[in-house]
Order: sequence, then structure tokens, then C-alpha cells
Amino acid sequence: MGRRSVVGATLLLSLLLCVWRLPVEQQQVEEHLRGFPDSDRFLHGLRPYVLAGIFFLPFLSSLWYAASGILSRWLVREFLRAMLVCYGGILLIYFLIDFSGNASRLSEKGELLQSTWFFYSRQAPAIMSLMLPFGILFSVMYCVSRISRSREMVAALQSGRSMMRVMSPLYLCGLLGTLFYAGCNFHWAPMAEGMKGANLDEARGKTGTLMNHAVYYFAKGQRMWMVTEIPRGFDRGVPMKGVEVTSLNADGSLASRLYAKQAVWNEDDRTWKFYDVELSDHHKNQAPVFVSPADPYVISSWQETPAQIVQLGLNVRHLGMPELSGAMKTDMHTQWLERDIARYQTQWHYRMALPASCMVYVIFAIPLSLFVTRRAHGGTMALTIILAIHLVLLTSVALALGESGNISPALAAWSPVAVFAFIGSWLMWRRSSGRALWPLFGK
Repeated sequence: MGRRSVVGATLLLSLLLCVWRLPVEQQQVEEHLRGFPDSDRFLHGLRPYVLAGIFFLPFLSSLWYAASGILSRWLVREFLRAMLVCYGGILLIYFLIDFSGNASRLSEKGELLQSTWFFYSRQAPAIMSLMLPFGILFSVMYCVSRISRSREMVAALQSGRSMMRVMSPLYLCGLLGTLFYAGCNFHWAPMAEGMKGANLDEARGKTGTLMNHAVYYFAKGQRMWMVTEIPRGFDRGVPMKGVEVTSLNADGSLASRLYAKQAVWNEDDRTWKFYDVELSDHHKNQAPVFVSPADPYVISSWQETPAQIVQLGLNVRHLGMPELSGAMKTDMHTQWLERDIARYQTQWHYRMALPASCMVYVIFAIPLSLFVTRRAHGGTMALTIILAIHLVLLTSVALALGESGNISPALAAWSPVAVFAFIGSWLMWRRSSGRALWPLFGK
């Protein structure tokens, strides 16, 4: 297939993906904003545009490939073969392990193939993003060590180009991987991970459970909500189960308590409807009075919505940038502890810093996998894996420090990336200048 054919095919693919998916995404944004009126409307409004950018990445990549020289196209093809082997193998192994653990539950509906497709198509953004940095890491190691071992790297350098110039297509591939990861991590990857349980429930033919045992305090009305089970369609009339609402007096004493097996919020008239209700009124120095009103028990004066209950109950690590930004902008932030604010801010910065790990892996994997001597050094390959492990460990420690408020959120998210990018750049400088990385490994 010629270069023009590749460009035309990728452009057609990108346009088809946009026509298929963007209207659905726009509809989902509108539905979300109706249920969560306090959300960050600007960032949620960017979701269709970010998705379009992801879809057009293959087209932009093919344009760059078509405009590149022979040497660059050769190296890109070698890298893509390595990606097919390494990244494809990692995804296949992950799928087999995960599927073996979920196969019995996915077959409960009696349609294993359909349930499997339903579940993993919705988990695809999370799975692809999770494995992408490691796929790029192993692909770069495999590609660079292979061309070094076959002496093709020596031939490329003898063409008069510098080592950095020869390796520049791999850096650009790492940048494209970073852009793809950043797009997925903007909203879809963390949300897919957070919805994994609900997706699995729906694949089994059951109502997807968004969260269990949610707790929410509405300060204006001095009401404490405890909900046993919140379904995925809570904003579309699907009832919440096991609802307990405790109302307090101005002095903080118990005023009343409502128990209900189910509760539904009507968006049109903003009313709550409770079913199988038991009310208890508590007066000071008096025995509580229990009442069981008829179904449905309707309350129209309560201002809180299911979205507010859900918003603070979701795991902060499963929220995208629009959700994190919206949560930090609501008037509820005055009720949060400083530690909770730090958690949201740290994760917001981490959504931008995490995709950069793709580029960082490329930066330190190239000099450690590249050799121009007759004998390859296995120690550098092992060191590459060790550095990758330490990057993951340092990131976990930095995030814990940032979420606890011990260091600034931006420093917690970006410092591991900056440190290992510096190490990789220093190694590449020594490698390109012909110096030994260190005496143990030689040139």
C-alpha cells in the first residue's frame, strides 16, 4: 500500500469514527450536565473535541510518516513491528488473565460472546491506557536492541547523521503515544476503571451498581444521607436502595430519621419519592414516634440531588479531569478537610503527568538499549526494567505524599516524571557523545 493510500485510509477511518461516536458523546455530556448541574461545563464541553483529537491521531501519524525520509520510515516500521509483538502480547496476556477470572460471571446471562464484547468494549480505554506505557517501553527495547544487534544502527550512523537524528522517529512515536494516553486519561480511562463493577453487572444482565454504602452530609438542610446501593441509572429514574436520611436540629441533636427500601428523584419537578418508608420523630426527653406513611412518600422541599450524593462518594482516582475540576469548584468544598482538597488537586495534576510516562520510558530506554559494539550488554536491559519499576514506585510514594498534603499537588504529580526524564536525557547525552554510560557497562 502506497503512502497516499495509507493517508487516505486513515483519514477515512478518522472521519467514520467521528461520525459514529461524537454525537453519542455530545448526548452523554448533556445528560451528565443535567444530572450534575455543578459540573465544570467548559471541560465537559471539551470532551467531544478531545475525542475527535484521539480519532485523528492515526491520520496525523500517517501524514508525518508520508512526509518522512527513507531512514525514518524504516525505523517507524521496525517500531510498529515491535509494538505489534510487545504491546499486542501484553494486551493478550492481560485479557486472558482477566477473562479467566470473569468468564463464569459473564456466562450467567447465557450469551458469553455478547457479554464479553459488552464488558471489554467498555473497559477498553482503561485497559489500553494502563498497558500503553509498558508496551512502548518493551517495544523500544526490542526495536533498538534488534537494529543494534543486526548492525543496522551502525549503517545508519555511517550515513552521516547523529545518533539523536537517527532515533528522532522513536521520540516522535513516544510523543504520539503520550498524546493518545492524555486523551484517554482526560475522562474515559479513569471513568471506565471506576465503572468496572457496574459494567460487569450489566454484562451479566443485572442493574449496574455504581457504588455501595454512600454517605453524604447536606449542610444547608442538616441532613445526613446513607445509601446502601446506588445504581448506574440513578439520574434516569432507577431507584436507589436502602436509603436512610437523618435530620438534625440546629444544636446538632437528632430531629428525625427516615428509612426507605427505595428512593427515586424526579428531575422534572425536583421531588423525592420514597417507598416502604418508616419515619421516626425524635423530641427531647420523649420517646421517638414511628410512622409508616403510604407509598410513595413524596418530599418536594429537599434541595439535594442524587448527583450530589454520588459526586463525593466516587473514588477520586476514578474521576476524569472534568469531574475533578467540577468537584473542586462546588460550594461543598468548604465542608472538605484540607486533606480531601489535596487529594483532588493531586489527582487533577496526575491526569496530565501520567501520560508523560510514555515519553519518559522512551527517553531512558533508547540509550540503555542502544549499543554499537560487537557485544550487547544485558546489564543495561535489566537496568531499563529496574528504572521503570522505580518510576512506578516513586510515583506511588509521591502521590501518597501529595494526597496527604505533605508536598504540593503539582510537585507530587510531576517530580517523578521530571527526575527520570533528566536521567534519560543525561544517559542519551553520554551515549551520543561516544562516552561510556558508566564503567560497569562500557559503550
